[in-house]
Amino acid sequence: MTTPGRTKELIRIFQQISEGGQMITSRTIKKFLNSDVNTEMLPTTITQSDFIEAFDAELSRLKDQEDYLVYQISQCKSKTRKHLQSQGDRQDDYSFDGIMDGSKFEFIVEEARDLPAMNTNNTADSFFTVKCDEELVYQSQLAPDTAEPIWNDKVSIEIIAPDHVIEFELWDDDSNPELIGSFFLELGNYEDQQVHCRWYDLEGPEGISSGEVKITGQWIYSMAKFHNSCLDKYDRNITQCEKMLSQVSEHQEKLYTLDGKQLLMAWFNPPSLAMVSAKSRRGKHFLSIPSSRHGSLLGSPRSKSRKNTRYSSFKDLFNSPRLPDTDRYVSSLDEEKSFERQPIKYDFLAIGMYLNSRIKQA
Repeated sequence: MTTPGRTKELIRIFQQISEGGQMITSRTIKKFLNSDVNTEMLPTTITQSDFIEAFDAELSRLKDQEDYLVYQISQCKSKTRKHLQSQGDRQDDYSFDGIMDGSKFEFIVEEARDLPAMNTNNTADSFFTVKCDEELVYQSQLAPDTAEPIWNDKVSIEIIAPDHVIEFELWDDDSNPELIGSFFLELGNYEDQQVHCRWYDLEGPEGISSGEVKITGQWIYSMAKFHNSCLDKYDRNITQCEKMLSQVSEHQEKLYTLDGKQLLMAWFNPPSLAMVSAKSRRGKHFLSIPSSRHGSLLGSPRSKSRKNTRYSSFKDLFNSPRLPDTDRYVSSLDEEKSFERQPIKYDFLAIGMYLNSRIKQA
């Protein structure tokens, strides 16, 4: 909060800039300082009360930053202690591949979007399956009549080797299944053992995009490496937060001690802080979520498209012959997706309805 001494100094500066007037502008402030400072926190025309309130708001903002950084440092130190304690308590057995016993790849299939129209009302009756090495490990409930289904289903797969083939498939109509699209979940993209939230592109039967699926997952295969990576991360965060906290405290000190033009220069030139992101409500990690469709991430599609096959029942689906492994290729999540020009598809039902309405009008 602004102290009486600071208020008195701000009134003196305001009167000096306004030359005894009742109002000033951002332009007059810049002219007074002979510098193109950032005055976005001020209105276009500024009264004396506006001037004082803006300064008080800046002090409150700095105090909030200081409290947040102190909280972040405290949280990182608390988590560091927990990881150190857990690191000392655990003794795990590891396979030849360096994967601990009981290792699991756990992920949540949250939702899908932009699914193709499988029904006459431009929706789908979708459900998904997850397979590991061609064996069905999970099947979701049906999400009827929607092009943007939400499941939030958790899937857990025991991992004993890093070369498991984990396939996600999205289907329409569990009584007469028709493939909407699929992709592969590559364990290599989760080898940092942190939680990742990603949109995966569904490759349809004809090799074109059939929407996207949002998955949040984590693979823990070595508790020793996991603890060490977390300790390194928290140590970096503590160092970064302490550095920023020092800058904020130093800036606050300037605003409480400087006078005249020096005070204004300090006020309008706050330190540039790369603030640590606030936690997601999801929980335990910082997540990076691509927001746009073109920022979605490509999974591991097939190099040859699968024919649009319908099955008489879901049981027949898994008794059908499978594509050989040679029809698969791995595509990195970090690579940019390339879009090929696809032939135009017409909605003949909509065209017919439009022509029928025009005939009636005639």
